[in-house]
Amino acid sequence: SLGMKIHFMMQCEEVHEGLSIHLMRVPSISEWAYACGFTTSDPEMSSADYEESDLDMQIRPTGSESIFDEPDPNMFVGNGRASDIGPGRGYGRVKKTPPIELKDFYDDSVVKFEKLQRQNIAPSVNLDEGGMDGNNSQQTRRKQKRQQQPINRGTPRDFVEMMLTGKEAKQRMIQCNMRLVVSIARKYYNVGVNVQDLVQEGSIGLARAAEKFEPSRGFKFSTYASWWIQQAVFKSIANHSRTIRLPVHIHTILNRVRRTREALQQELGRTPTNEEIAGKLDMTVEKFNKMLRLTRRSISLEKPKYAGNPKNLGMDSETTLGDTIDSSSVMHDEQSPEKTVDQNLFQSDIKEMLQILGEDERAVIVSRYGLEDGLTRTVTAVAAEMRQTKAWVRLAECRALRKLRKPWYEQRLKEHQNSLAS
Repeated sequence: SLGMKIHFMMQCEEVHEGLSIHLMRVPSISEWAYACGFTTSDPEMSSADYEESDLDMQIRPTGSESIFDEPDPNMFVGNGRASDIGPGRGYGRVKKTPPIELKDFYDDSVVKFEKLQRQNIAPSVNLDEGGMDGNNSQQTRRKQKRQQQPINRGTPRDFVEMMLTGKEAKQRMIQCNMRLVVSIARKYYNVGVNVQDLVQEGSIGLARAAEKFEPSRGFKFSTYASWWIQQAVFKSIANHSRTIRLPVHIHTILNRVRRTREALQQELGRTPTNEEIAGKLDMTVEKFNKMLRLTRRSISLEKPKYAGNPKNLGMDSETTLGDTIDSSSVMHDEQSPEKTVDQNLFQSDIKEMLQILGEDERAVIVSRYGLEDGLTRTVTAVAAEMRQTKAWVRLAECRALRKLRKPWYEQRLKEHQNSLAS
């Protein structure tokens, strides 16, 4: 089968890496073939004057020629954990030492196909005969395995032909499963990355799945490859969908938020609130709002005001978003660090002044003049909010203002006013 051919090719490439590390040089084709079990001698390929052809160069693993090249000193290589400790963040699993020889490799795909054909043709048996039939089938498989010969036997030329066959099988498997890549990539058509780019990234994941697939485990290749394709697509979205890159786990949380919002909208018949979404995700409202605030998309000021120009259909607008933004509002929002410090000191002094007031008087002043939210309210609105009469609100306000009319309070407020106005 295609899977067994690719699996054999990948194991031979691991032997090539192990031999390169063991010999401290790139092994010849005859040495590589001998280590993989092809022990039958070939005088022409075993001679020292043999020159490798283009086919011999094609079967070598990618990057095997530069395995002993010194790295560029200007290239960033990290802290060395990826090669010493293992892949992944922190202390990952240690990379296994590649083997320097290949054990007997059996291609049992033919036996499995014959077994499936017999199961489809043979009639169903009784339960009493099931145990005997199972024992006979196990004995038959063991006998067939003993009679079967390992495929890693022959001359180095046979080895070259099998490696070329494995590379063709890998290309064939990738081409036959490209529709799976397209079906997965089309689910993410509106995430900031073009679908064609997602298909290309998914094809890289499909190639990796073809290299890592083990047919002997009994799973379908499409089931195994879908995880590698999704991982490659998610990584591409995390790296290229935004101007400011977000971590992959943040993208996962945003996908959960999107699915939860759609489910709640169908269940409630309206747009759900942030509190409802946060409760469904087992997340605090403060954390949910902070995540939405920090993951807003950035837009370019050079972007056209509208894509379709009504005066000239098919052409973008000549006016950009930067031309429509008031520069005075931008300058007003961009506060200097000194003004930010003055504003914080002003707020802290106001809170300190309000401590001399009673609880009701403080609530009336804060609500009346908008000291917390910046929204001033009328006496009627404050009375309705506190469920009191308008006369009670006026009386509480007059008492509070009378207590706050202190000369040292007025001096401090004038200092803050001068510092904020300058």
